[in-house]
Amino acid sequence: MQYHIMIKNLSKSYGSKGTAKTALSDVTLNIPQGEIFCIMGSSGSGKSTLLKILGGMEKPTSGTVYINGANMADYGQQDYDRHRQMTVGYVFQDFNLLEGLTLKENIILPLTLQKLSETEIQQKYADTLRCVDVGYCENNYPEQSSGGEQQRAAICRAIIKSPKLILADEPTGSLDHVNAKAILSTFMDIKERMQTTIVLVTHDAAVASYCDTVVFIENGRVCDILRKEETAQPFYERIVTVSSKVRGVI
Repeated sequence: MQYHIMIKNLSKSYGSKGTAKTALSDVTLNIPQGEIFCIMGSSGSGKSTLLKILGGMEKPTSGTVYINGANMADYGQQDYDRHRQMTVGYVFQDFNLLEGLTLKENIILPLTLQKLSETEIQQKYADTLRCVDVGYCENNYPEQSSGGEQQRAAICRAIIKSPKLILADEPTGSLDHVNAKAILSTFMDIKERMQTTIVLVTHDAAVASYCDTVVFIENGRVCDILRKEETAQPFYERIVTVSSKVRGVI
């Protein structure tokens, strides 16, 4: 199995010595290439901190992270900038769309910042719409759009630069059941079409059941890992059982 990301003995603390708060403690994980990998845990468990480290937005206190064989500890500032701008696409719970721009303008913004030609931008935009169709509402502003439309636009913005890695932090947290299911189906389609690795953070077992692997993190530590070997419903039931055990419910 080819691993896109290899994490070894990763720890992250905030604050000064003596009063430091540990967010992650001795985390070791291997994330396969081209799968949807779920990080599941309660609020404050450390899952979002791990996502920020993978995205190059924070640096670990100790441990190593390899992405496509490159050790992030060897990154200089330019390497981090390139990683954030080119390698990774981000999807957030609250969409993070700019209110003064239409959905289309939000989607093509990363390419505009890269100073690509108008022809290149329009071609990449057309290619993106073949994966996630928001063409029917592209001229709407975020406040004129539903939550599902805004999240689809946010996903388009993430994939328009053809990233090898998508980091999604609670991507269905602001959506109803119907739109959440549609967004998860979109992620599955992107994985198949683009062979993109998607690392998704959630606390929802129903969301996790769409993923290929689910890792449980509590109090900054990896507690269990499940691989999907069945259809969504039996996998969901297995996730609920393990999640309850991890949180000490049963």
